[in-house]
Amino acid sequence: MKGLIDYYNECYIDYRILWRTNKNLSLHYGFHDEKHKTHDKAVINMNRVLAKTAKIKSKDRVLDAGCGIGGSSIWIAKNLEAEVTGLNVHEGQLKIARYLSKKNKVESLVKFVKGDFTDTGFPDSYFDAVFGLESICYAENKKDFLKETRRILKNNGRMVIADGFLKKENLEINEKKEMEKWLDGWYVPNLAGINEFRIYLEELGFKNIEFRDITENVMPSSVRLYRASIPAYPIGKFLELVKIRTKKQTGNIVSASYQYKTLKKGLWAYCIFYAEK
Repeated sequence: MKGLIDYYNECYIDYRILWRTNKNLSLHYGFHDEKHKTHDKAVINMNRVLAKTAKIKSKDRVLDAGCGIGGSSIWIAKNLEAEVTGLNVHEGQLKIARYLSKKNKVESLVKFVKGDFTDTGFPDSYFDAVFGLESICYAENKKDFLKETRRILKNNGRMVIADGFLKKENLEINEKKEMEKWLDGWYVPNLAGINEFRIYLEELGFKNIEFRDITENVMPSSVRLYRASIPAYPIGKFLELVKIRTKKQTGNIVSASYQYKTLKKGLWAYCIFYAEK
């Protein structure tokens, strides 16, 4: 966990520059479609797509599991008037999220707390919906997250996840190495397989399970990262050698390249899972 926290401490500047987090308040790929073609619009649109999928409505109690700097929590509160708890292990990101909630005047609806989404400490049957946007990949054991989610959801409560999932089983040696170059640089321990994750949901008793492959909707962002990595790598490597940038920052650039290469090859897919308790 310390490695992940250090990664975000050192690489947040890259997100601010390339991902415009100061404008869209988010660290995820976004959802590109005919109405949302620009980067900022697509990133914000992902909140809309997932909230609609999870049927979030006014007065719902929502957990934003792995909330980053709070962009999704703030969007949900501002647009749907739901009560949102953003959960994150990174205290620095939580401070930013709290500042942004006040700036957006939703602090009465949103609170941000430090904690682990595999062991939240919340009461049983507490939330109407659990929302996980590019955060569940950081769980070493994805089933632990799903167990905790089912515990804290009310009966008929909804869960929605958008994240990367392993698409190809039995990777060849060179494919494993390429995946490692992507995942290691972003401090992701592993990806769950698509079928594996569905089986977890079924075993734990979730119902009305829905799956959607939205790879084509995130591909413009994947390409954006890849194109940025091409000139950034030699510059970043030189700055690492002269001690201006860090090894983690160079690894971040390498990951930006390999996330696209592996996605293009079909080794993984970007997917939405929805399920109910």
